Amino acid sequence: MHPPNLKIIDDIAHIPAAEWDALTGGAPMLSHAFFLALQESGCAMPLYGWKSQFLTLWQDAKLVGAMPLYLKMNSFGEHVFDFAWANAYQQHGLRYYPKLLCAVPFTPVTGARFLAATHEMRRLLLTHALQYAKDIGVSSLHCLFLNENDLTEAHAQGMMLRQDVQFHWQNPGYRDFDAYLATLSRDKRKRIQQERRKVQEAGIELRCLSGEEATPEHWAFFASCYLHTAQLYNSPHQLNADFFQRLGKA
Repeated sequence: MHPPNLKIIDDIAHIPAAEWDALTGGAPMLSHAFFLALQESGCAMPLYGWKSQFLTLWQDAKLVGAMPLYLKMNSFGEHVFDFAWANAYQQHGLRYYPKLLCAVPFTPVTGARFLAATHEMRRLLLTHALQYAKDIGVSSLHCLFLNENDLTEAHAQGMMLRQDVQFHWQNPGYRDFDAYLATLSRDKRKRIQQERRKVQEAGIELRCLSGEEATPEHWAFFASCYLHTAQLYNSPHQLNADFFQRLGKA
């Protein structure tokens, strides 16, 4: 079998959705629709420092490997902070931006980034990405929030590994919410009970909606909550209302 053909594609709409999704293992934030929504809503666009450079491998006109790759002009929206590196480059008269970034924009969630059905294709994806970084003369290639398989491959190809800290709440199997409260201090338990009581007294009820059940009005409200939270903490809002509407239709 001949080696796969490499193509760098700057518009995910030019990649067949079904073939892309077949490589993702069903992960929603790796789906073609998710990347398309980011692109068409204007959230992940060159104006904001994201220039799509999707690295793809094709065998007999079939997509057999893909990497979500971007040429980045800044470090915003990555949830990994390398501004000190950028400053160090500048102080030594070097150019840090643009850099190549393999990541899902605005998504600090561990998962596959070298999308392929076989180890050999995943190996080739990273090999080509490293060579592409050299060919276009960027400072570096960064791969964010890799799963164990991709992390192993990155290490095997000589990439420097960076470790950071995230806080995750784990449920060890509480019988019910009261069992969880029993593990807390008296003051924390009392405060949570008071907060839950206020919600009940306000007549607020909790409903879980699937994507198909959520209406455009639901998505608009969700977007407003997101924007309000960003404003509350003086954070840049990286996703817009149009993105959420497109996500709802996906």
